Amino acid sequence: MSSQKLIKPAKLKLDSKEKEPLPNFGKKEEARHSVHDYAMEVTMQSKRERADRSLPSTPSKTPAEKKAKPTFDSEKSEISNEVILEAILNLEKRVDEKLADLSEQSKQSSAMIASLTKAIQFNSEEVNECKKRVKDLEIQNDLLRKDNGDLKERVREQERYRMRWCLRIKGIEEKKDEDIRSHVVQILAKIAPELETKMDEAVDIVHRMGKKMDNKNRIVIVLFTQRRVKEEIWRRSKNSLICKEEGVRFAEMLPREDLDIRRKLWPQIDQARRAGKQAFFRGPYGFIDGKRIDPEG
Repeated sequence: MSSQKLIKPAKLKLDSKEKEPLPNFGKKEEARHSVHDYAMEVTMQSKRERADRSLPSTPSKTPAEKKAKPTFDSEKSEISNEVILEAILNLEKRVDEKLADLSEQSKQSSAMIASLTKAIQFNSEEVNECKKRVKDLEIQNDLLRKDNGDLKERVREQERYRMRWCLRIKGIEEKKDEDIRSHVVQILAKIAPELETKMDEAVDIVHRMGKKMDNKNRIVIVLFTQRRVKEEIWRRSKNSLICKEEGVRFAEMLPREDLDIRRKLWPQIDQARRAGKQAFFRGPYGFIDGKRIDPEG
């Protein structure tokens, strides 16, 4: 609508001075061109004025020219077969390098596994050999323990047999430069007067046992040459008045192991005797009413 209103003033009349006679065939054409040009100028001027009134007075950049996007066909034409082939060759080269690295790592792993296999096999053989040796040593140890027990028992039996010829005497006062053998022979002759003539020959060795200590009398050991005489002295000494008068007490000679067993059995023997039962020792063993007892009870 605005453009139509702006076109109307183009119908203004020109001054007579400016009019020039034209041929009849060109008057209409000239008038039409002049009206059209004027109308276009007025229209462009009015648009600029409206833009100036509506927009702020800030400088604006000239819009950059838009680049035309390349079409699919143009891009496709730029990728040549040589570029594709080069990319394929590069990819193939990288794949070959990776495969070569993997192959080298596989060889190293195979060599390591083979080495570990040999080591494990060697260790397994060594372990089996050690187990066999340990088993053999256990068998030998059992045999040695058995032999050791047998040897100990044999030695103990020899000690018991040798000590059967001996008696221990407790309570004899120890004096300086004493003749202990003569003193013991006199006591034994008092216990068994009928054996007085044989007593000097029946007694072999008499001595005190252990190191000398102050204010303590050491035990006296008597070794007999005749076991019959020893057994008679041992039997009579249990209820002898001479022993009580002299303050001495006789005891059998036993190995240390047998003495330890007797110490463990003594509470049972003593309890049985107090209860009126028949209780006694025979060697390292204890008996109550004819039954053998053990240290464990």
